[in-house]
Amino acid sequence: MCAYEILSPHLKIKWCEGFILKNERYTQVSGYIFNDKGEMLIVKNGKTWTIPGGHPEAGEMPEQTLCREVMEEACVVLSDLQYIGAVEVVEDGEVYYQMRYVARTKDILPFGTEWEIDERKFVKIEEIENYITWANGKTFSAQLCAAKACLK
Repeated sequence: MCAYEILSPHLKIKWCEGFILKNERYTQVSGYIFNDKGEMLIVKNGKTWTIPGGHPEAGEMPEQTLCREVMEEACVVLSDLQYIGAVEVVEDGEVYYQMRYVARTKDILPFGTEWEIDERKFVKIEEIENYITWANGKTFSAQLCAAKACLK
């Protein structure tokens, strides 16, 4: 396990590759989604680019959450979902997890902005830092490395 990345006096995070959640609380499911060119899907909400994902609804399995969120945010149908790990978040002493998956696009539908997302884009992995401001952080970098390993 790697060390925590301190984001503020009240918030720290750590990447836990392959971590299996048992009864731990998770609040988010996000994915590193790749098209057939090896480009990664990112979405923009206002001025901020990020990877697609969101909060689980009652009774949803994590894979269902990811598929629903990616459809809502980016109008993309997923295939080949693979769980890669979780981000452990410690916020004011409370611990919870954010699950991460890697997947491929099955179908890319016409984009609509009926949800909170303004734009979707597929970018080359080496260009991620041009869009996602925290991409050079050790937690995000470790997640991206795990996602890229699944593509091989």
